[in-house]
Amino acid sequence: MNHTKGGYKVLFLSKSQDKRKKGVAIVTAQLLFHIDPNVDPTQEIKEFVNILIDKSELIVTAYGRTSGDEVAKLILKEGLDTEEVKSRILRYKSRKNLTDNKNSADLKSALSDYLSNYCYKSKTYDGLVDQIQFFPKIVYKNLGLGFAIDDENVIDIMETLTEEEKASLLQNVNARIAKKDREYRVGEELEKYLNDAGLKYGIDCTVDDFVCVNKNYFGIKVYIGERGILDWFDGTFEELKATLWNELKLEAENKVTCPFCGKKIVRYVAMHKLKNCDCGATIQIIDYSLTRGNIIHMKKDIAFMKLDGA
Repeated sequence: MNHTKGGYKVLFLSKSQDKRKKGVAIVTAQLLFHIDPNVDPTQEIKEFVNILIDKSELIVTAYGRTSGDEVAKLILKEGLDTEEVKSRILRYKSRKNLTDNKNSADLKSALSDYLSNYCYKSKTYDGLVDQIQFFPKIVYKNLGLGFAIDDENVIDIMETLTEEEKASLLQNVNARIAKKDREYRVGEELEKYLNDAGLKYGIDCTVDDFVCVNKNYFGIKVYIGERGILDWFDGTFEELKATLWNELKLEAENKVTCPFCGKKIVRYVAMHKLKNCDCGATIQIIDYSLTRGNIIHMKKDIAFMKLDGA
């Protein structure tokens, strides 16, 4: 059920009783910690309600925007799992101690990485924060930080930032999103170039990943036919295109010969695009295994078949 305030949706809680109960406890803990990072987590429900009541400021939580006053009313109506609240507040305090002691550059870099993976560009910091409630339940692990970032604790971490740090984070996240967008467009350009070149041979190409470190250094994951190329390339974009063009030509030279008519066919085309040779022979794909040491490799090969007398 969604609670509203003046037509503005503030909470997105599950209809499942257990999940809803946990959600209310998480939201309560986040608001209490926002109001007072030194809040005593062992208090009774009525004491928590007294802290929250009449607090009208909208705060971003893992379940959407809400206010202390709205949550206080929700607690009075539905009750509160105080043990879950206590556990969450103690966890938030522990995280805050960690973030207070970490190198701020490392923290902001990790935050920028995490947010830029799932956010769209935003004109405001609040616009960035509003998107967090729609993030997937994926944990971002950064060994340098000593703890993971997810859609719940990222809000707690961001609450510790100063206004200057928030402005810097917004700028960094937008810059990373813009960079990803540019890389996507350049990756599309590269894929189109390879597919246009591959038309001559019937070979399909896919750019699965493309990273531009700088104008002369790229990370690529490209499939030319079925052959995957995962590598870092030191050179210009035009040089990268020329190198992959040569790889495409090598793939086109990998051919099979029909034993009935002698026609040579690009292996990729024979395996994926043809059912018959021009002479009428049927093209069949055969699975077989190859053992090397203790490892069994599954392979595919091509066979040409003709009915007797054909």
